[in-house]
Amino acid sequence: METLFPADVPTFRAACAADLDAAKEALAALEALPAGASYEEVLRAYDAIGHPLNRSSGLAHLFFQVHPDEAMREAVAGIEQEISRFGTELSLHRGVYERLAALDPADAPDEVSRRLLEHALRDYRRAGVDRDDATRDRVRALREELVETGQAFSRNIAGDVREVAVDPAALEGLPQDFVDAHPAGEDGKARVTTNPPDYLPIMKFCRDRDVRRRLHLEYNRRGAPDNFEVLDQLLAKRHELATLLGYPHWAAYATEDKMIRTAEHAGAFIDRVSGLAEARAAEELAELSARMQEDEPGAELRDYDRTYYTEALRRERFAFDSREARPYFPYAAVRDGIVATASRLYGLEIRRREGVPLWHEDVEAWEVLEGGEVLARFYLDMHPRTDKFKHAAMFDLNSGLEGRVVPAACLVCNMPKPSGSDAGLLDPSDVKTFFHEFGHLLHHLLAGRHEWLATSGIATEWDFVEVPSQLFEEWGNDVGVLREFAKHHATGEPIPADLVERMNAASEYGKALGTRVQMFYAALSLEYYSHDPAGRDTTEVMKEVRSRYLALPYEEGTSLQTAFGHLDGYTALYYTYMWSLVLAKDCLSAFGEDLMDREVATRYRRKILEPGGSRDAEDLVRDFLGRPYSFDAFEAWLAA
Repeated sequence: METLFPADVPTFRAACAADLDAAKEALAALEALPAGASYEEVLRAYDAIGHPLNRSSGLAHLFFQVHPDEAMREAVAGIEQEISRFGTELSLHRGVYERLAALDPADAPDEVSRRLLEHALRDYRRAGVDRDDATRDRVRALREELVETGQAFSRNIAGDVREVAVDPAALEGLPQDFVDAHPAGEDGKARVTTNPPDYLPIMKFCRDRDVRRRLHLEYNRRGAPDNFEVLDQLLAKRHELATLLGYPHWAAYATEDKMIRTAEHAGAFIDRVSGLAEARAAEELAELSARMQEDEPGAELRDYDRTYYTEALRRERFAFDSREARPYFPYAAVRDGIVATASRLYGLEIRRREGVPLWHEDVEAWEVLEGGEVLARFYLDMHPRTDKFKHAAMFDLNSGLEGRVVPAACLVCNMPKPSGSDAGLLDPSDVKTFFHEFGHLLHHLLAGRHEWLATSGIATEWDFVEVPSQLFEEWGNDVGVLREFAKHHATGEPIPADLVERMNAASEYGKALGTRVQMFYAALSLEYYSHDPAGRDTTEVMKEVRSRYLALPYEEGTSLQTAFGHLDGYTALYYTYMWSLVLAKDCLSAFGEDLMDREVATRYRRKILEPGGSRDAEDLVRDFLGRPYSFDAFEAWLAA
């Protein structure tokens, strides 16, 4: 059945209420099983509890982030809370836990069902099912409060779009389509906002340092002042929850079931990667500062200068200007090219669907077929709107079940929108983002033919989740792949091979400093969640951690943490982006010189993507590579 896109709040409420009722009936059916029920009967009854909510929970989460109607967003916030409440009750249900605990793993018909039981029991213990009644009541309350608090944190970021008024002359040097899209108002000023399609070009190309400074400051004040208090609540509630469950802090709890295993290992990983990048990052910073002196003698390099002068050095050292590449990346061509690349790589047919009722006119519906059979459906919501999610993400709408449910997902981005003669030209970084998120999409959709809901889709360890997405970015760097679709929006000429080569060489510049920035984010998220937050000032903590990783002055009055949405979603686990990059670089080595090698791609699909959460990620990588994972490829890339 296709994912339901309700036209109004009452319809959605009714559908979700019916799904909740069905989930409760499935729970009752498990409880009613006779004492002599088999291993498989009990496990199937347990897995079936999640089936009715497979659709409504994903759609509620998506609509909270993207729906244009405030009434719908508020309604789905309540629906998310109800679904979460049921999930919390299920996770603390002693009867279900005892029924599962009574099963003998030796009776499992196969390794997947044995592993499913093992993980279910682990998750029940981690939820606190074996704690006393008072503790379980408090755990229940905290989990419900965290849903509401997390929603408030996200809402405050999405709704806080700031703007800066600038003289039109200050936009000189930016791409012409950007200038045309920002005409002067009645007061003679143009307006640029903190939304990504404005922020990134200003940071890259705006010669007026004061404009960069003002927009940077506003960008790093989003969510404030409200999110100061909300973040304090998130940290305090998660710390209390972790200690109630027997952990010293939330980071210890959050890392336990990941590949990394412990917060200490996560910290050691951050230190290792940061150390590998340290010397080269210092050189890059000195080079940026020296280049800035040519324009601003005696000025001190600041955060709002880093991107601008990185771009300047890329132009000068590698004869590459990303403005030169943008005409070859009209939005529609990039979209169609990424779809075609995935189709050829995995032998799929991916086609647009018309006439599907959707939540906004910008949204597109697509489906994936193989051998004439519909394998999956997905949706693209790719352009900015007021109150819409401000970054880029793949939202799973439902996980697939073999022969019963077709998997579905939605990509949400904030890319320039084509309009009239404006082709919606993308920056190379936008193209990279598109490939990245499409990698997530392929993982979810191709892992959608499982027997068990618990293993379907991206159900692997959280710190493996970014591997398929970061790996798919590499196809966006390949000359052969790009020349298939990257064609000049006016002339139709394919992107020159030498331009791609210069673009790739230029993109490598600054990677050590970029790695240190990422390690700052990772260390900050770990630091916030590795201590009792009582009496800690999140801004002071941020400043202290920042000083360890970035040798650029802190901008007084800014609060990165109030706009750092991953502090709710990823909590302590932001390290996973770089951890996954290590694994992605290792997996990339299997493709050699030909990224379109169908034999390797098919093996990757079968060994990495399709298994979903049916096996440990470490085993998936070993199966694909024929050996344990290694840091070698990553270290060689970072040192190059």
